Amino acid sequence: MTVSPSALPRSVPVGNDGISVRGLRVEALIGIYEHERLGPQPLQVDLELELLHSRCCTSDQIEDAVDYGAVVATVRRLALLNRRLLLEAFAQDVADNLLHDFPLHTVAVSVCKPGIFDAADCVGVSIRRRRRDSTTAATRA
Repeated sequence: MTVSPSALPRSVPVGNDGISVRGLRVEALIGIYEHERLGPQPLQVDLELELLHSRCCTSDQIEDAVDYGAVVATVRRLALLNRRLLLEAFAQDVADNLLHDFPLHTVAVSVCKPGIFDAADCVGVSIRRRRRDSTTAATRA
């Protein structure tokens, strides 16, 4: 027997809710060496976005959700406009912008450059950042 979703008992959140974006391919002018700055280079970005109990899980309303397309567009825009030398600084810019523009509690950003070393698929960095004022994220989500 199938029970309609509205008749099911509501679960209790355990921890925070998350959104993942993996393998986002962008191009950016980035690097410390002159030859790296002659033109855009491919980067791969992975994101782990944490929300404080997103209302969309129970409301099923897009207005209560984080727009994945807007998240991806933000990262693409930052890559296109990037003038940072280091992957670490670019990752920080991504984290800061996502925390500012979306109702997120924490973000983890991994950025890697493929093809840097023959013996490695990709070389990169990972950072995790938290919103300074967590209550703002809870009221916006």
